[in-house]
Amino acid sequence: MFMGFSRLVLLGLLCSSLAACTQSPEWTLFYYADTREIPQGAVQSEHISGYYAEVDQCLMKGAGMVRVSDSGEGRYQCGFQCVTTQGKALSCKEFVDKLAF
Repeated sequence: MFMGFSRLVLLGLLCSSLAACTQSPEWTLFYYADTREIPQGAVQSEHISGYYAEVDQCLMKGAGMVRVSDSGEGRYQCGFQCVTTQGKALSCKEFVDKLAF
């Protein structure tokens, strides 16, 4: 009886870990090095620096990249649910560059 229960628990843990791995990240980090402003008309796909499940994770990573850059300058923004459109452009439902409290 104990052997059957432990197998069931092991199977449950395996299934839950697989489900967590299949969730797609909602937020895309765009990082623009050595600049004081987000450049207008920049090809966003060239500035993707990661994908995150939560907006605060994305923003913290962008802020950290600015902090450790050689120049100490740079800008970042996080796009929500970004998809590639025709012509390889990106379309995001919204952009965030800081947390609103």
